[in-house]
Amino acid sequence: MHKKYLFSESRMAWINNKYRGASGCVFCSLAKGDMDENKILHRDKELLVLMNIFPYNTGHLQVLPLRHVKTFEELTDKEVASLFVMVKKCVRLLSKVLKPDGFNIGVNIGGDVAGASISHLHIHIVPRFRGDIGFMESVADTKVVPQTLEQIFRKLKKEAGMLK
Repeated sequence: MHKKYLFSESRMAWINNKYRGASGCVFCSLAKGDMDENKILHRDKELLVLMNIFPYNTGHLQVLPLRHVKTFEELTDKEVASLFVMVKKCVRLLSKVLKPDGFNIGVNIGGDVAGASISHLHIHIVPRFRGDIGFMESVADTKVVPQTLEQIFRKLKKEAGMLK
């Protein structure tokens, strides 16, 4: 079988640690940066909602506490409630703008041990569409995202007031 290559210019920034700050956490660094450049849809005193720049699917969002925490137990009850209320708001936003047929929602706790490359607790919200797994995904082991991150970000940003 031939090796397949997928070129992604933005991945080089990750390799070169562009986003890693003194703490080494990409999310903590992104939280302090430009909202549009970092594809941030919402930031308040407690939470951050941003697009995943290496999406599992179209419209893949992440919700995380601004405070750097690695485990669920470190969260206050208020933070847990705020996180899941925001997840609900994100599902509403994605439903309105992208009209998916379903969702996968998962919490990454524990960094690389949990399969995450970032040791900052975060929740993935992945819209799912009938037919989102096609020929390329099945045969070529390649994910096809039908719109650019910038196109999706602009659509979601227009309605991001729903997240307040």
